[in-house]
Amino acid sequence: MKKSVIVFLMVLLLGACSSEKEKVIFPADNSTSLKPIMQKHDSIYGYKGVMNEEDILVAIYINRFDRFNKTKIENKITKQIEKQFPEKEVLVTADQKVMWEVESIIEKKLKEEDLKKRIEKIKSLSKEET
Repeated sequence: MKKSVIVFLMVLLLGACSSEKEKVIFPADNSTSLKPIMQKHDSIYGYKGVMNEEDILVAIYINRFDRFNKTKIENKITKQIEKQFPEKEVLVTADQKVMWEVESIIEKKLKEEDLKKRIEKIKSLSKEET
């Protein structure tokens, strides 16, 4: 009986740890150029991003053990995106509040004007310190 309970708990634990996060860039037609950059990194397991004429904003999910190197990972990805898109301002962050804002933009599928306003709001949120 004890062995079956232990096996059940192990299966439950392993199943809970393997949840895959979404990998989304909004609008979808711009996502093809960012996907290869994001897929190179083993330290992230999901991302959500928003692009417009002037900005690229990417919120990333970082693996648990890589949290200690969060700023290094963010800077590395930022440099790679800036190299590919030198004319755009890039913000890459693992901040949860930015993730929520990006998710709301993707859900609402905002138009260009509203998208620009929300991106500016998110940039100011990312500069806040809690």
